[in-house]
Amino acid sequence: MSSTRPFKLNPTLLDTTERREVPGSLGATTKAHGLYAAFEFVLRLSPQVHEKLEALPTGIVSSGEVGFDGAQAFSTYLHETIHWWQHVGSTFGLISSLTYPAEAHANHNHLITLGRTVGFKKSIRQLAMSMDGPVTPDTQAGLANIIVNNQFDFDAFRYVTYGPDARQHIVGLGQFQSIGHALAVTYGSVVFQLGQVADPEFKVIPKPDDWYRTVMDQADAEVDGYYYGSPVDVMPIGAREIMEGQARFSQIQYLYFASGGHLDWDDFEDIGWLGTNVYTAAFDGFLTLARLERPATADDSVVALFLLICDMALNPGSGFPFPAVSPSTFIEDVDPGTRFLFLASAVRKHPKLAQTIRAYSREEYVEVSQRLAESIIVHPPMKIARTVADWPKNSASVAALMDELQTFDFEPMNLPIRFMLAHFIAFMRDKAEHPEVFCWPGAWMAGERVSDHVSTLFDRHRAAFVDKADDDGVFPRTYPDKDEATVHETFQNFYASTVTYDLTRQWIVESGPFHYRYNWLVQNATHEEMKEYGDRHFHMIYGVWPDDIEILAGAGGQK
Repeated sequence: MSSTRPFKLNPTLLDTTERREVPGSLGATTKAHGLYAAFEFVLRLSPQVHEKLEALPTGIVSSGEVGFDGAQAFSTYLHETIHWWQHVGSTFGLISSLTYPAEAHANHNHLITLGRTVGFKKSIRQLAMSMDGPVTPDTQAGLANIIVNNQFDFDAFRYVTYGPDARQHIVGLGQFQSIGHALAVTYGSVVFQLGQVADPEFKVIPKPDDWYRTVMDQADAEVDGYYYGSPVDVMPIGAREIMEGQARFSQIQYLYFASGGHLDWDDFEDIGWLGTNVYTAAFDGFLTLARLERPATADDSVVALFLLICDMALNPGSGFPFPAVSPSTFIEDVDPGTRFLFLASAVRKHPKLAQTIRAYSREEYVEVSQRLAESIIVHPPMKIARTVADWPKNSASVAALMDELQTFDFEPMNLPIRFMLAHFIAFMRDKAEHPEVFCWPGAWMAGERVSDHVSTLFDRHRAAFVDKADDDGVFPRTYPDKDEATVHETFQNFYASTVTYDLTRQWIVESGPFHYRYNWLVQNATHEEMKEYGDRHFHMIYGVWPDDIEILAGAGGQK
């Protein structure tokens, strides 16, 4: 039975449109009421949601104080903030987010060396296909192929972890090696760069040299999933479905508690939230794997367990922040979709877990997550959070990084890596103390659990970059305790690097001239202004202007 009118859901204030997540794809925020764009690292809201939020008091307040429309607008903001948390506050999200700088860093010297040897040409993929002679590391053709293969490995990681359709696409390409190869290469590259940038002595970050080779050796041992041509399991659930499910059902819980429990599943069904789509795929899959029925209400322990399993699926410990100690199970240990399948299936062995979470407490989080981790033999999330939280105590260079976060005055060299890692450590530090708030934010940010302490936690971990009601560009959020000029400089340096990463990717894989598709960054900038901005920073990194790079004729790159 649907709820009464005082708690009627208003679609104009709620996110009901799928987001753009496929690498390279773009779209307008006005098509959705909220959006967190992963490559752009920005949280976007529709003008309607901005308008409602700007009229609300600061902090987290009850729906009685702001009205149910205000609560609905905040629920959309919460949904998109959770996506920021997923990318900056989970181990998988951090690794995935840093694939963009990692691929540029991995190829930086190769690109300069190749350009100085054969001339600067675009695309490198076309160049590699046209070159004759032996393809060995000491040849020009070999170097071109190394660049292309490095790029492909990072793409393969993003695709195999993203979702079933993306995985099916990438494994069908002849260049694809194996899932184990994609995961190991990406983890090894990203974690090594994290150590070089923030912990050069590898006092706390596990040096990949200690485990990378043993994982790669699984191909020689012909372990399924690691050698070329080995069978590939296409998981029905991937990182995308997990992230969307976690954000959507946290939003549903928030609205349920904000309404005082007056909303039921029919209300969400009426606005299209419970049909078969990317937002519900993980929850439906969880119920099937765990052999559970859909609970009667959104505050049921079954929903809480689903959200905890999403949290665990996105937070592997193997490879980062711990060494990979079981090479033959590295895929199962780090792939979010595989972890989700194992965790949900484990509930069948421990059916009481489906009724354990009642108070949404820290103690329940610790108990249930520990039982699930023991059941499938993975690192408990609390051990992961506590380990990362202690890094500044055990590494002077990591402690210095956290000082940079405090002032927002980051070293310009490798700034995006430093910026993201610092936010990750800060998030894990608070998660180690209050995992229940970050696992079940809908239950803690509406209703009787609302408190100043929870509001402080939420404010501390708001998205760093946002849009405005009247401008779809990107802006740093306001930090009352930080110097505005320093924040702005960090923002400028962060996005200068992001644009360079995109131009680097174009250089390697896209045929034709460079494109300057950055209207998402500065809404009213002209093409000439964005070109000058991108070209200038590209030249600073590579010592060559994009206009001086020869554009090779014909196909062979990605459009």
